[in-house]
Order: sequence, then C-alpha cells, then structure tokens
Amino acid sequence: MLERRRTNLAAVVLKLHFADLTCRTAFLLALMLAAPALGQEASNIDSFEAATVSLRFPSSDGDYHLVQASRDLKKWVIVGQYPGNGQVAWFKDLRSQLGETHFYRVVTKSELFQDGLLDREWKLFAFHEADEITRPKTGRKHTLNLTRNGNVTGRNDCNSYFGTFTLEKGNWLKFGKGFDSTEMLCMPGSLDFKFFEMLHMSKGFEVDGNKLKLFYGDNAERWMEFSESD
Repeated sequence: MLERRRTNLAAVVLKLHFADLTCRTAFLLALMLAAPALGQEASNIDSFEAATVSLRFPSSDGDYHLVQASRDLKKWVIVGQYPGNGQVAWFKDLRSQLGETHFYRVVTKSELFQDGLLDREWKLFAFHEADEITRPKTGRKHTLNLTRNGNVTGRNDCNSYFGTFTLEKGNWLKFGKGFDSTEMLCMPGSLDFKFFEMLHMSKGFEVDGNKLKLFYGDNAERWMEFSESD
C-alpha cells in the first residue's frame, strides 16, 4: 500500500506494473498541486513556497527503493533513495516548484541501484541563484561522493575533505555539522567556502541520469548543478 499525505488535497492512487523496468514493484501516484501545504514539521525546510508532497510506502527488508517523479509519465528523475529495512518508509519532496500536476512511483530492486544518488562521484558544474550562474574557474574541482554507510568524501578545490550525511525522508540530503578537510590555502577566486556553505544549506535533490541538482537555502530557485565525473 502506498499512502500520501498532504493538506487540502484529494489523492488518486494507481498501482501499476511497468514492463520496461528491471524491477519487481512500481507504484504510481498522481498529485494535483493546487494549494500550499500547511503545518510543515521542520522549521528549517518550510521556506519552500511549493506545495510539499509526502508519501508513505512499505520497505522490504534487504531490498533497495527509489522514489521517482515525472511531469509527463515519460521522463522520470530520482527524488528519493532508501535501503529496505522492513519498516514503513516516509518520503517528503523538498524540491522547487513542481507545477500543477506531478507523478510519483516507487521502484524496488534486490540490489543497489547503479544510477541512483549514492556511490558516484559528482563534480560541481555551477551554482544557480535566480538569474545568476557561477561556475568554478578552469582547473578548480569540487566533488561529492556519498557512500551507502553515510560518509561523504571529495575535493574542494585545493583541499580534500570528508564528513557524514543522512537522507532525511528520502529527499533531504543533510550533512553533518562540519567537514574535516586539509588546510591548503586555495588561490584567489576559489569557491571553496561557498561550496561547503551551500552543502550545509541543502534541502532537496533530484538525479537525472548523470546529472544531480541539489537545492539549497531559503529560495527554491537556488541550486547546485553536478555532473558525474568521467
């Protein structure tokens, strides 16, 4: 059973099997996003103006689960990832404005997804802030590698770093209080301080093939763009 909760909305739940997926189970949920949600539970994520969607679904012990979203039932992006533990999983979508209609499905496999968020090296391509785009200078490298055991490692320009993270409600990529890092002084114009600061402000993500969007701050138009390293 797939359960969704959202204030002032009527839910339509469809249970479908997708023949083109190498998975055992897929659920589809069509959501009409017409009004803002009320009573968000965490004060540090309620600044998103978009309607917030919440789903609950059974989690299979030893399996892996992805939550995927689509606007047209053709192109799907990953917006949540869970290791199965036999308990009910709770998903909450913390991305930017989704539009009038959005669709969700939960895909289950017995092995780790190779095209998901984890165990891939993501390289920063740009910061997007309203109408402004900031890119690292040529030769500067900022990376993110998230492991299944909750560790994060990478490069932050001239330094390497490591730390911890959790996936809160599937979509909130929440990093630990601080990163341990080498202490080289990077060249002028480095984005090293901004990179760490924005990671700690992250509030929602989506994976589209070899691309990652990581939303941050108190404005849904602010996000970090990553691509998978070669």
